[in-house]
Amino acid sequence: MADQIQQAMKNAKAQLELSGNKVKVHHTELVRKVLSKEITNEEFLEEAKLLAKEKGREPK
Repeated sequence: MADQIQQAMKNAKAQLELSGNKVKVHHTELVRKVLSKEITNEEFLEEAKLLAKEKGREPK
């Protein structure tokens, strides 16, 4: 199962990067935690919202 998660994450990261998005280590770690059930979906969403708010405050 861990190998499947790892491969799925690699594929998703590659697709995002091909689309011009940047995937940072903390993004990858957050997704890994939710997929491996270390955190709940609700915890994932809360953390993702915080990251999105922080992104909105970054200077362009």
